[in-house]
Amino acid sequence: MDPTASRALGPYVAGVCVLGLLALVLSLLEFDRASGAPWPVYAFLVVAVVVGELRPILVTRGDSTDAITVSSTLALVLVLIGPLWLAVAAQAVGVGLEDLRRRKDPVKVGFNVAQYTLTLFAARAAYCAVSGQPFLGAGPVALPEDLLATLLAGAAYFVVNNGLIGTVGALAQRRPVLPHMQADVRFQIATTGVLLAFAPVVVAALQTALWLLPLTLLPLHTIYLSAHLAADREHEALHDGLTGLGNRELLRLRARAQEEQDGRGHGFALLLVDLDHFKEINDTLGHPVGDDLLREVAARLRSAMRAGDTVCRLGGDEFAVLVPRDGAVTGLSLAARILAGLEESFVVDGARLDVDASVGVALYPEHGHDIDVLLQRADVALYRAKSERGTACLYDVGADVHSRERLALATDLRDALSAGDLFCVYQPKVDAATGATVGVEALVRWQQTPATVLMPDTFLAVAENTGLVRPLTMAVLDMALADQATWRHAGHELELAVNLSVRHLTDLELPGQVARLLRAHATEPAMLVLEVTETGIMSDPARALAVLDDLRKLGVGLAIDDFGTGYSSLSYLDRMAVDELKIDRSFVTGLADGRGNATIVRSTIELGHSLGLRLVAEGVEDEQSLALVRDWGCDQVQGYVLSRPMPASAIPGWLTARTAALAG
Repeated sequence: MDPTASRALGPYVAGVCVLGLLALVLSLLEFDRASGAPWPVYAFLVVAVVVGELRPILVTRGDSTDAITVSSTLALVLVLIGPLWLAVAAQAVGVGLEDLRRRKDPVKVGFNVAQYTLTLFAARAAYCAVSGQPFLGAGPVALPEDLLATLLAGAAYFVVNNGLIGTVGALAQRRPVLPHMQADVRFQIATTGVLLAFAPVVVAALQTALWLLPLTLLPLHTIYLSAHLAADREHEALHDGLTGLGNRELLRLRARAQEEQDGRGHGFALLLVDLDHFKEINDTLGHPVGDDLLREVAARLRSAMRAGDTVCRLGGDEFAVLVPRDGAVTGLSLAARILAGLEESFVVDGARLDVDASVGVALYPEHGHDIDVLLQRADVALYRAKSERGTACLYDVGADVHSRERLALATDLRDALSAGDLFCVYQPKVDAATGATVGVEALVRWQQTPATVLMPDTFLAVAENTGLVRPLTMAVLDMALADQATWRHAGHELELAVNLSVRHLTDLELPGQVARLLRAHATEPAMLVLEVTETGIMSDPARALAVLDDLRKLGVGLAIDDFGTGYSSLSYLDRMAVDELKIDRSFVTGLADGRGNATIVRSTIELGHSLGLRLVAEGVEDEQSLALVRDWGCDQVQGYVLSRPMPASAIPGWLTARTAALAG
């Protein structure tokens, strides 16, 4: 990016306007020196030039929109056969009317008129220099002798016109002028260049017979229609047919243009916006209503953006927003504005619909130097945001399960599940008042190598995001129920607790799978407790409550794990009809020396008892903490003060030793 570009833009525009005014004055010196063509020809060409300017073909090309008109051909014909002032006047009127119709800034209108005046001035100069005719009062065109002169006039028109426009575009975008113009030259040759090359044909028709002049408009009209069709196809290729927003391809083009332009260190933000529960709207109200809602959402997203920002629909109910960053705009601030803009209800087909959304944000260049990488990383952030409905999350490399290392870990985990390399260890739960062992919690481990055992925090996030968490949980439940059956046959009746993932809470097939495993191991449902987290429940409360209700009908126990770290409301806590609350270890550990949170622990125990629930304190590490939670009325405890997790084979021996210690 040229650091002096922004400072040069104003003087450049002013200079072009001044030179254009001088050229206009000079062209008026030919006011009384007409070339002698019949006045109907002049009138016909002037009207055609003005109408051509008022009927441009707008072509969306990557990060910009270009206008193609046939007026350039006819204006060049006027330059060759008629007085220069008439060509300048016709082009100025057409350009001025079109710019005013589009409500362009007066400075832009003045610049456009000036640059076309200079363009026509240069075309006449090139023609006269080669043909030998005087600049003012040039005579009739002699074809084929003057064919080279007419072609060079067209070349001068092309070079000056594109040079003036390309320079102002480069300065406005703060880019080097020459690379900016080189990137556009092929398109301009294929459009404006071809149209200008047709000018000698029109001149030849005029010299042959005047009645041929209208016929020359037929091929021009054909060129116009072909360009219009090509523009429509270009638009369709880059835009979504339902909402009119850009599509994935336009997003790529705009992002690459931003990458090329960026040099100030600001970069840009890429946001993925996904509507929550959109499928339910489609299923309930029908796809036509869903389509209307998507159009309304698209309009609201577009209205929330600034000029120069890009809003695209990638498919389904997923949208993308690409916005240059500056001191006032960051990825998360824009995401907050988008979410706020969607808070107001939508009225579609007479129905009032509330739409929540989740937003994932990735930043260029911090999170990637390629649009495909940024899309993938914004999607990672979106997945994390969707676990907390109606929120926005910035990409965090630590949470990216798609890194090469984590993808390799996912492959190894899949193999480990097939090979049976996962196993369970168990931590006892005891009655706080009597000290009797009442159950165990199953905790999974991965024997990755003979000497390496991986803890769950190493691989559970990978399993959650790669579709492996369901088979993993079922494998853990199967192993744990088998171990429980072994203890039962040895005379040890122990309640078994197994953790469920967030994914399972939206799986309507889970209750049936649990029932089959209970039957397979001849286990009474009441001897199984399934633990879920607050965050998991609140990610999709309606669906989670349906799954939990079906599990309760089986007769299994239900517990909320890590209670106090999520954000469930008391109304949901009551509706879930759980049996047990497990107070998170972060509140319990260190109670004896003041590092725990005694107030939260005591109030949680009182709250749970008022709801008729059993309270379990996790992370009890010393006798003083054990005495405190027992005195506060906690029902059960587990933690290092009792035992660290142990393999299934060690449980019978530990139970025997524990019973002997209590008896002694």
